[in-house]
Amino acid sequence: MGAWSASVTGNDTAADLKDEYTCAFYRYPPEEALQKIEAYVRGMFDERDPEEWCAYVFSLADFMWKKGILTEDVRARALQMIDSGFGLELWAESGEKMLQKRKKALEAFRAQITAPMGAVKKIKPNVHMDDIFTDGDLIAIRLITAGKTYGTKHAAADRSMTEEAFRSYDGKYILLQKAWSHVSWQSALVPEIGDHWAVFRLFDAVFDAPPADITPEQLPAARFRRTGFPYFMCESSMFYFKKRQYQLLGNFPQPELPPPPSVRHEPDRRAESVYFGVSNQWWDPDAQLLAAMIQA
Repeated sequence: MGAWSASVTGNDTAADLKDEYTCAFYRYPPEEALQKIEAYVRGMFDERDPEEWCAYVFSLADFMWKKGILTEDVRARALQMIDSGFGLELWAESGEKMLQKRKKALEAFRAQITAPMGAVKKIKPNVHMDDIFTDGDLIAIRLITAGKTYGTKHAAADRSMTEEAFRSYDGKYILLQKAWSHVSWQSALVPEIGDHWAVFRLFDAVFDAPPADITPEQLPAARFRRTGFPYFMCESSMFYFKKRQYQLLGNFPQPELPPPPSVRHEPDRRAESVYFGVSNQWWDPDAQLLAAMIQA
């Protein structure tokens, strides 16, 4: 376990388990969630590993208290471990200064979990849990370039364009075809919950309005310089597509796709990352997309 502070959540195990707590309490009633969490954790370590066990019990109590769902059993288990000095010998090995920091952190934690809890808070994983569109779907989306700056780091290096030319594309449409879905993270405790990213094939064409009676075979492919492919991945959220007044133009066969990563959940380097929810001096989705469109 890597620790970066003396606090009960200042370690890798607590950070990793927080995601699993979120998924478990989102999917199951509290009692069932606790049972599944306990079984999952005991499949990795138990009380014979004081460092990891403290990270588990304390981070669970911290999570539940902050969400307004801390049970007396979980609170009592955490308090008993604090009172007994469980795991403190490991901090003593790092010297008296670190030991006192840990003791001070545990006293603050004791005060926290014995104080009244706030109202029950909504628990939902901060991931894109659903796939959007169907593989093969051809989609038109509207560009939004008004008031933006083209010269972002991840666009200007790929293609030179004046600000005037960039902004002239505002309100015009580009075409994408859903290629596949990439799962960047998946809960070990609740496998049906994962962070989904939609991957699209970008075409090198701009239209004043969504075109009718067009097929992917009629369109040249764009190309992202860093990958050499026409594919990009973005947030699997319909919010951004509705904002860009998307239109579904039909479903069509795709050309053979490049082979996926050999290791599951490894970064998919076939696709450029484009974030529709971000626009700043480093990243802008419209700048990135237009930079990959050589003929636009």
